[in-house]
Amino acid sequence: MEIIDAQIHEPHIGGSLRARVPEDIEITPEVETWVNVELAREAIDSVGIDRAIVYARQEFNEAAVARYPELFAAVAVFDYAATDLEEQLAAFAAKPGMVACRTLLTNYSQIWRDPDATLELNPDFRAGRYDRYFELAERYRLPIFIGGHDHGAEVAPYAERHPDLTIIIDHFGITQSLAHPIEGDRWRALPRLLELARYPNVYVKLCGAPLVSREPYPYRDVWPHLHAILKAFGPERCMWASDFTRQRWGTSTPPDETGFPPRRDWISYAKGLHYLLDSDEIGPGDKQEIFAGAVRRALRWPAA
Repeated sequence: MEIIDAQIHEPHIGGSLRARVPEDIEITPEVETWVNVELAREAIDSVGIDRAIVYARQEFNEAAVARYPELFAAVAVFDYAATDLEEQLAAFAAKPGMVACRTLLTNYSQIWRDPDATLELNPDFRAGRYDRYFELAERYRLPIFIGGHDHGAEVAPYAERHPDLTIIIDHFGITQSLAHPIEGDRWRALPRLLELARYPNVYVKLCGAPLVSREPYPYRDVWPHLHAILKAFGPERCMWASDFTRQRWGTSTPPDETGFPPRRDWISYAKGLHYLLDSDEIGPGDKQEIFAGAVRRALRWPAA
């Protein structure tokens, strides 16, 4: 069975790259990028994954796709308010291996800098000011991933206005990891996500479930919620992603000479895969959709 990881970020070596190579080798930004591409390739190889979608800076995206076009495709985040947004999206869509774009609906990045901040929806989104971004993504046939956390269901009016645009809700449409612990019901936003199933152009990314489980591997307590998602959307609109880079390193501490430190609650790449791959909760046909069929269909990414 083909296995596609629908979300990894740029991995980092951890610690100083300079200290790990001979002094006569020049460490340029390009060298560091290529090292990180090899880390990504080694990571997916190590757990038996066939291909992966990378969400990273464009230099890394292009390097990964250029070096391993059979292994990687890429997604990039764009500023919905950029005056040259159309030019950016047109150039991005024209490059090989660039399969989708992404937008963020909340002040998620602010929360990492300010633990006292609360997660809030960007008022511009509710006011319809992201419409130009959605219109352009639709025009250039770029599916759009939605980083909305608890506010993912707010995408409903956009899904209705742009029926030919494929929309993928990241992380089940719930908040999974903040700079401070999530109190109360971690799945409280799920009922609103399920309402989006009525839009045939909306998909769900099954990403990061181990981080919201309150049990050790194989995280059995997540299955009632996963079954609800699969029942509402069908496995043909649900794609698996590990997000292993976030589950391993996180971003709560800025990188320094020690690199990105491991999360206190870090999850191995293998566990992020096998809790689902080895589960008897669903059958082989559903797994084929979740691990490859849905992501290839949503991203119009033909099989090699």
